[in-house]
Amino acid sequence: MTRTHGDVDMPHNMRVKLKLKLVLNHEPLGLYGVERALIMIKRSGESMQHVMMKLLSYLTFYHQDLLIEARADQHYKPDLVRFNLRGDPVQWVDCGATSLKKLDAISRKNYETYIDIVKKSRSELALYKLQADPRLVYPERVRYWTFGRAFLDELCGMMTSRHTLHVTITAEYSGLYLMVDGAHTLHTQIVRL
Repeated sequence: MTRTHGDVDMPHNMRVKLKLKLVLNHEPLGLYGVERALIMIKRSGESMQHVMMKLLSYLTFYHQDLLIEARADQHYKPDLVRFNLRGDPVQWVDCGATSLKKLDAISRKNYETYIDIVKKSRSELALYKLQADPRLVYPERVRYWTFGRAFLDELCGMMTSRHTLHVTITAEYSGLYLMVDGAHTLHTQIVRL
């Protein structure tokens, strides 16, 4: 099966390695000109949208200790995670499809953890939050995020193998500006519910 992302036809079962050079300006954190090299892997069976949601989450929640696709020594695995000095998760990020059973288990086990749920559209995010909040013991520890759907699709269409990304997260997490290879500038609102 082939999925189309922008002008690029990318087989859903194809493994893709993205080598990214990031230059990050993160106004909410007071960080400017932070440079990072990042390698992201689109695994066979994983959508490019899921990979881009992980990238956007990494940029939005940036912390030098934030890890992508790291195990948390638990039954469930986060898309992104950050640990305290004892090795316990303090932030758990799940992108795309997250069962309510998984969210409930994560929130019960990790009582000192902020859980960030990232969905591909505002409507999907709102529906998920509506279903999740009544089921959770600690709904106040779960934060819900999304980006513009057209932005996500356009970004997926641009990604090939190597890119330099200049990124700005605006004050109060209101927006994200992204310049790809010094040529294409994209913008999205960051939505929090």
